[in-house]
Amino acid sequence: MTTLDPDATEEQLVEIGRLTDRSGRRPGLKDGFSRLDLVNKGFRLLFSASWIWVEPHGIAARAPQDWARIRDAAALDRWEHSWKESGSPTDANVFTPALLSDPNMHIYGRLAGDGFDAGCIVNRSPEAVGISNIFSLTGTPQAFRDAISLANIAFSPDVPLVGYDSGAALNEMTRLGFRSVGKLRIWLSDDGS
Repeated sequence: MTTLDPDATEEQLVEIGRLTDRSGRRPGLKDGFSRLDLVNKGFRLLFSASWIWVEPHGIAARAPQDWARIRDAAALDRWEHSWKESGSPTDANVFTPALLSDPNMHIYGRLAGDGFDAGCIVNRSPEAVGISNIFSLTGTPQAFRDAISLANIAFSPDVPLVGYDSGAALNEMTRLGFRSVGKLRIWLSDDGS
C-alpha cells in the first residue's frame, strides 16, 4: 500500500484498518510523505528515506562495462540473492519473474562469476525514470554512476531521474547531483509477517 495524499492521514488510517480486517493481516505500507505514526497501530518502522530528484541530463550515456539486463527467472534469482547479500532489509523474495516482461521495468546486474556483484532497477513512468535497489557487494560508488547511465540509456536522457535513498546511498546520490525533495517511511506489520 502506498499513500498518495499528504493531507489524507485520517482517511488513510481508516483504509489501513479496512485492509487489515479484510485480509486478516496488516499490509506493508509506503508512507510517501512521512506523515503517518503507526507505532501504536501494530506496525514497525522498517526505514526512513528521502525522495531524490535530478533534472534531465539530455546526453545519452555510454553503456557501463559488464552490466546486463536480467531477462530470465534464474538470473533474477541470482540477482536477488546478491541484492539480499548487500544488505536488503528483508529475507523474503520481493521481485517476481513477471516484472521481467514489463517493458517499463528493467533490472540490471553487473556480472561477476556466475552471479552479480552490483545491481539496480530502473523503471519508466510518464514523466520520469525511477532508479532503485542500487547495490554493490564491493562497496564502490561506481554502481551509482552506472545506474544513472543505465537509466538514461534504457529510457531517455530527456526526463528527470527520481528515487529514494537514505544513509550512504543518499550521500552518494547527492554527490552525483540529486537533491532531496521530501521524506518517506516504510512500515511493516509488527507481528513479524
